[in-house]
Amino acid sequence: MRNRLLVGAALAAAAALIALPAGPAGAAPGAPALRTDGPAVNIGGPLSADLAHGTEATMYYPGTTAGVRCAASHIGGTLAVDPSPPGIVSGPVDTLTFGACTSNIAGIISVVGLTMDHLPYTLSVSDAPGYPVVLSPAPGSTVQATLVLKTLAGNATCVFRANVLNGNATNSLTQINLSTQNFAKAVGPSICSSSIGFSASYGPVSIVN
Repeated sequence: MRNRLLVGAALAAAAALIALPAGPAGAAPGAPALRTDGPAVNIGGPLSADLAHGTEATMYYPGTTAGVRCAASHIGGTLAVDPSPPGIVSGPVDTLTFGACTSNIAGIISVVGLTMDHLPYTLSVSDAPGYPVVLSPAPGSTVQATLVLKTLAGNATCVFRANVLNGNATNSLTQINLSTQNFAKAVGPSICSSSIGFSASYGPVSIVN
């Protein structure tokens, strides 16, 4: 196989993620943007990444820094499609987990858990300028986050949904960035915001042949 690969963002990016070579950002389509200088990765090979060093995954109320912050998150998937450039590298994301989560929302004692439902998602990374990333659910499904918060009145379960998540890859940090992706509340009491913005950066990617 060519020395190119998708990185399995989370999301997410989760991502799943992508390893990119050093070079000018926004390389023109047709450049061998989606590749690695290491060993070739076989189709079906597992790819994974944690949060980029020094970053957190966040779900904030729109226009504020009130919400949930997670110091740990892991995304994992599989390389499934690797066409000749220009093209879109893609594969399923079957792992997107979160840990060490805290909240600064008034009335919240702690975060019981944050999970991503309806997996697997499909991560697609294009070698078009800006390296666009799309994390999408199976046809007819949604990207869904279930947030359980401990309150004085007991646990509150907030379910948020999005049609897709969009982001971009960087060409020097082997990183996938998902910034302020909007989720709308589907289920939950009034303490759950009507919408929430999800952000996370994953990388560098770990490649297992």
